[in-house]
Amino acid sequence: MIAGIGRGRARSVKGIVVLALGATLLAGASSAAAPAAGAAPERAGQAPGGSGWSATATAFRGRNGSRFVYTCPRYGIPGGIWGTDVYTDDSSVCTAAVHTGRITLAGGGTVTIEIRPGQSSYTGSTRNRITTSSYPAWGGSYVVVGATAASPGVGTGGSDWRANAASFRLYVGARFAYTCPANGTAGTVWGTDVYTDDSSVCTAAVHAGRISLARGGSVTIEMRDGQSSYTASKRNGITSLSYPAWPASFVVVGAPGGPPDGTATGTVLVNGQPFTSGPVPYGSKVDVTNGRLTLKADVGTVTLYGDGKDPAQFVPSRTSERVKGKKRALVQLTLIGGDFSACGASRRTASSPLAGEAKKKPKVVRALWGSGKGKFRTRGRYASATVRGTIWLTADRCDGTLTQVRQGVVSVFDFTRKKTVRVPAGKSYLAPARR
Repeated sequence: MIAGIGRGRARSVKGIVVLALGATLLAGASSAAAPAAGAAPERAGQAPGGSGWSATATAFRGRNGSRFVYTCPRYGIPGGIWGTDVYTDDSSVCTAAVHTGRITLAGGGTVTIEIRPGQSSYTGSTRNRITTSSYPAWGGSYVVVGATAASPGVGTGGSDWRANAASFRLYVGARFAYTCPANGTAGTVWGTDVYTDDSSVCTAAVHAGRISLARGGSVTIEMRDGQSSYTASKRNGITSLSYPAWPASFVVVGAPGGPPDGTATGTVLVNGQPFTSGPVPYGSKVDVTNGRLTLKADVGTVTLYGDGKDPAQFVPSRTSERVKGKKRALVQLTLIGGDFSACGASRRTASSPLAGEAKKKPKVVRALWGSGKGKFRTRGRYASATVRGTIWLTADRCDGTLTQVRQGVVSVFDFTRKKTVRVPAGKSYLAPARR
């Protein structure tokens, strides 16, 4: 049972070699000899078990049903582990608690286990970024029965323009603060909004619009999973590079224009792949037909979802609007997908802008519900709806784009009539299809 550091990867960019080191779990072979059972006296209830990420439960073999409490310091390095739900007693207890989702490597906490008899076999699996190994019969086992997770807070990152985030690769979701001195020298950066963990953090912050080379400043990043690819772009005087798959990433927290953070329930797809949480890059193709996605951006928070029957797909983008002569940022959600060929040439154009009085509802091609507070706009085929704090529906139908408001007030721009209409709660508006 071995936990170690991967050999990393070197890459050359214009003669400069950047080495990224990352901690990974390695599956190894167990010793053939069974560990000796501990001789500590039997304890009632919960008793101290051990401390640290290398602590196991071998000392308590045979005390079936007894419970022991372990302390797991923050920013742990995972240890060897065998099994799923039921683990060999020489498995790292703290690592097993991460595998079960009770604590995180970054935060640590306290963990309670219960001693169980040995099993005839143990099955490996991957959960919560921890991969366990399978093993045949082993003489002692335990299960994780409780835990109190701790928060790592904001850790200390680096203090110069060369500092990257590769050493924090294991701690997905954790945040680290960096200090970037004034009059900095730009380093190498891969990606846009989401950066490879071996990118210069301070330079990424300039690229993201958080600080400048001249002034420097304080930067906080949040660690993310690796991406399948990273896109190059030029922003704020910094040109980032593209790169294929890389094992770990980071985002600059609070960067103006940075990608919104997403949390999904149900079935949500981002660029065709199942999505649970993380940044949702602008320009992504998002499908919430059978799920709900909450996006947290610097302009506010919105939850987007479908009705389960009509396609609910959109592309998020960052744009702006002018209000009283001032330019303000907002996030636009443009509806995509659906089959308009079914509408044919006989689209009905509404005789009134209020669509609630239509005798028969025309076919809905695609529909997106939103509930949120902040500066957001949905854009359909024939109208856009700008909101502040609202629950609303944007539905592209054969006869036009319907905006229905359940809560708040929505400002609808009708592309066909070229006018803006305010739609209050309980009302709807149909921007007719062009003939």
